Amino acid sequence: MASVHHRRRLTTIRVLAVLMPVLTALSAAMSIRMDGVWPFAAAAVGVAASVVLGVAAVRLERRLRVELAAVRADQAAEYSDTHARYSEEHRQFTSHMVGLLDVAAERIDAMRTQVNKLEVELNYSQHGRPGASTPSNQLAQRAEGADWNDLWPDLSDAPTVVDLVAWDDKQRMRRAGPADADADERTA
Repeated sequence: MASVHHRRRLTTIRVLAVLMPVLTALSAAMSIRMDGVWPFAAAAVGVAASVVLGVAAVRLERRLRVELAAVRADQAAEYSDTHARYSEEHRQFTSHMVGLLDVAAERIDAMRTQVNKLEVELNYSQHGRPGASTPSNQLAQRAEGADWNDLWPDLSDAPTVVDLVAWDDKQRMRRAGPADADADERTA
């Protein structure tokens, strides 16, 4: 808003600085046509006023340009500070996210290494030894530690898929009842 106010004031001074010499020239021309001392005195006063007004306009314009430059410099400094603050926040956030991604990448690499070891051992246990169908507890100990297999510390006691399928069949037979069992026998 300050720059708009300065421009209006500067425009008014510029208009007066242009009009005063024109008015002075007109009054000097009128004084030449008219006889007497007063028109020459009025023309001299007009010339002096236009010179003073011209000098004032030039000084005011210089001062207003300096003030306008100072206002613009303050605005530029404020914008620069805000931009620097936003840039620093962005850099901090980016470095934080890069750190999180590095930690996640390290965890993924560790898990990938562990999965590769387990796959190698699983392939070795299935194809490398004669009694491959007997489970061992070595795979369970290497996976995540022994905390998840507290129910069956020795995996040879754990139920197999065949045991789970048989149990599921038994549960279905209990729910279905004897009448449905006869229906299955008739259709089969």
